[in-house]
Amino acid sequence: MLLCGRVIKVSWMSRKQPHRASVLLAICGVLGPILYTIVLVTVGFLHPGYNHARQLISELGAVGAPNAMIMNLAGFSLLGILTIAFSFGLYLNMKDGISSKIGLAFLVVSGVGQIAVGFFPCDPGCVNVSFTGIMHVVSARILWIGMVIAQFAIAQPFRNDPKWERYWGYTLATGLVTLIIGIMLGFVVIEGWTGALQRVFNGVRLLWIEIIAIRLLRLSSVMT
Repeated sequence: MLLCGRVIKVSWMSRKQPHRASVLLAICGVLGPILYTIVLVTVGFLHPGYNHARQLISELGAVGAPNAMIMNLAGFSLLGILTIAFSFGLYLNMKDGISSKIGLAFLVVSGVGQIAVGFFPCDPGCVNVSFTGIMHVVSARILWIGMVIAQFAIAQPFRNDPKWERYWGYTLATGLVTLIIGIMLGFVVIEGWTGALQRVFNGVRLLWIEIIAIRLLRLSSVMT
């Protein structure tokens, strides 16, 4: 994935003339949700007694959990890196404006939060009392807030861009659903189904990244 990082640097220099870097950055966006899902399912399968419906995803990367390093690095942090790369791909293929810049900046913020989630694993059972555990919670909040603001902000330039206008309503709806489910996860205890609700939350935002990345890849392929 070092290639994605190198392409980010090139793309920043090429705002007015999108080129093949867009294709590679779009591929990073397509790969992110797929690789994350593979890691999540695999590590969950290898975790004795783990229940996807009841337990939080972060428990797979908790301190002392089996295969925690795989979940934290190849799952959480890698997804963050690929999300940041994807955001630069959008940067090359959206109309310039305040709303688009705000949206893409917060998409990067969300990616940074995702990386930090893997860097700061939760405490055993995700009962967070240590500094690392508390930072895990803070990182997750940054991830969530960044994604919600990004989707709300990006929806407007999508609406006014013929290349993206079919996706503005979907983007706005995804932002609303992400906001609502995130609030539920933070303030509502659903006994026995917290893990399932969290997976819906993740599924909604990752599906958005996947769909937009596929569209970005198609647009980029036409331009190159």
